[in-house]
Amino acid sequence: MLTPVPAGWWFDALLVAAFAALTAALAWSPPLLRLDIAVRDWCDAHRPPPVYVVMRILDGFGQGGPLTTVTVLVSGWLAWRHRTVRPIVLAGLAPIVSTLLIVGLKRWTSRGAPHHGSAGMYGDGWEEYYPSGHVSNAVVYHTVLAVLLAPYLAAAPRRLLQWLPGPLAFTGATYLSYHWLTDSIGGYLLGLLIARLLLRLPWRTLPLPRRLDRRPP
Repeated sequence: MLTPVPAGWWFDALLVAAFAALTAALAWSPPLLRLDIAVRDWCDAHRPPPVYVVMRILDGFGQGGPLTTVTVLVSGWLAWRHRTVRPIVLAGLAPIVSTLLIVGLKRWTSRGAPHHGSAGMYGDGWEEYYPSGHVSNAVVYHTVLAVLLAPYLAAAPRRLLQWLPGPLAFTGATYLSYHWLTDSIGGYLLGLLIARLLLRLPWRTLPLPRRLDRRPP
């Protein structure tokens, strides 16, 4: 079995508080913005071609389109194999919850990218880069894949699938200056929160019409 449903809500509340504190600090703390700029400038000055290629690969762990496609294909295969739509319920909720939260927060904060737009929050431009959707996607979708594939994976590969892609996408997106450092931190916090909420979903026991759940007794 995968990690059980998270016990209690204290860590979820901590994630919400940390994300809120980070967002407030970005709006009112110039030193934090200077840290973002310093990290961007260092990365821009230390990006040899071989490392650039590696970081592009790491950044790919957070690409929403391919991740959604893989998750849907895996859930569809499991639904066909076990004659139930239950895997599709979990896989279908992941992009819905992620899109509502991430896109809503991006539009609300209106933050620019490291190489265009403002580093500050609540700008007048079209930029929508906070929090990082790449990093959040890497955490959320790989957690869903780890849950779906839990019966077919040993414990070590399952944990790697669940926990490794998030830090890899964080590193790639930040190093390539696709996102500010704090964008990636916010995306990771939000991704953990969404993943924990999805782990609480009783998708294995959710009452469904018999025509949608034809598993053998």
